[in-house]
Amino acid sequence: MNETARAENGLGYAVNAPYYDLIFPAPVRATLEGALRTLLPDARTVAEIGPGTGLFTETLARLLGPEAEIFAIEPARIMRAALMTRLARLPEANVTVVPDDALDAELDVELDAVVLFNLIMHFGPDDRTRLWRKWAGALRPGGTLIMETQFPQTATPVPETVVPGGGLGRHRYDTVSRADVIDKDRIRWVMTYRTWAGDKPVRAETADFDCYVISDEILAQELTAAGLVPHPASPEGIQAWQRPHH
Repeated sequence: MNETARAENGLGYAVNAPYYDLIFPAPVRATLEGALRTLLPDARTVAEIGPGTGLFTETLARLLGPEAEIFAIEPARIMRAALMTRLARLPEANVTVVPDDALDAELDVELDAVVLFNLIMHFGPDDRTRLWRKWAGALRPGGTLIMETQFPQTATPVPETVVPGGGLGRHRYDTVSRADVIDKDRIRWVMTYRTWAGDKPVRAETADFDCYVISDEILAQELTAAGLVPHPASPEGIQAWQRPHH
C-alpha cells in the first residue's frame, strides 16, 4: 500500500499532517528554502512533486511571483486540504493543485524546474526509473531537478532522537524519531508526535513510514541514466541535476 492509500486508511500522513508545519525541522527548512532561492530565481514554470502542506510551495510562489506558473502535484487528500487552504491566502500566487500521483500526473508545459522534497524515499528502484524518465523528459534544456540528499545513505539503524518543534497557544510540539532496518534496501522511520503544555504531556501519536535508502552514488547512476548532469551550483545537502542543452 503506498502512502496515499495508507493516509486514506488513517495511517502515515493522516497522523503526520496536523503536526507537519509545526514539527518540520527548522535547519532543514532553511537549507531547502535556500536551495530554491539559489537555483531557481528565474524559473517561470515549476512542478513541485509531493508538496504536502505547501511549506515550499509558498516559498516558491513568493520567490517567483505571479508571473511564474507552479504546479503542485499532491495525491494525498489530507495534505491537499492544508495545501489548498494555505494557497487560498495567497491570491497573487499562480499555483495549480494537481491531485495525482507523481507517476500519473500529466502537464502540458515544458518545465524550468522540478522540485521533489521529502519524496523519493517512497519510491523503489523500478518506480524511480519511471520517475526520473518522466520528469527529466518534462524539463526544458537547461532545466533543473532538485531534491535533498538522502539520510541515511545506507540501511542502518538511526537511534532515537528528539526533534524540537514549534508552539501554538498553550501547547508546544516535538517529535521523537528513530529508524529501524527492514532489509538491505529499506528502513522504517517511526515518528511519535508529542504535544506538551509546559512540562506536562498532553498527547502522543505515532506513525511509521517504510522508506528506501538511496545513496548519492545510486542517485547519480540513476539520474545519469535518465540523461541528466550535475548542476554546477548545487548547494551542500542538495542534489540538483540539469537537462543538458544539447
